[in-house]
Amino acid sequence: MIENGLSAGTTTHLVRTFTEEDIEAFARITGDRNPYHFNEAFVVQTRFGKPIAHGLLVASMITEIGGEFAWLATSMTFRFVAPVYVGDTITLEMNVLSVSEKNFAQAQATWTNQDGKVVITGDLAGYPPTQEQRKLLAE
Repeated sequence: MIENGLSAGTTTHLVRTFTEEDIEAFARITGDRNPYHFNEAFVVQTRFGKPIAHGLLVASMITEIGGEFAWLATSMTFRFVAPVYVGDTITLEMNVLSVSEKNFAQAQATWTNQDGKVVITGDLAGYPPTQEQRKLLAE
């Protein structure tokens, strides 16, 4: 948790490697068993060539950062640029663009793989904790 709160220019990073177990757990939770994620015979005939991770699974890395800051998101927009495969290590970088006088924050995020290729870009907005709320969380 950032004691002084978020401000424009705050940047944070998160790194995660995606496994078959992650993909299976996400499918159990969401019910998304799309053949792009599980059917090798199907996906080998697509531009991906092998099963890919769920886009929202990878994008959900942003929720870990939000939780660390106690940021209540009001909107998130994602652009899925490239596939993520089992074993890929993804780095998420989130940059806070602004925090208004009414404590409404906006940020941009970029997810890149281990080769430095952008796989997702996104925008988010919402309410980080107020100074009073940060004091409560520090207790």
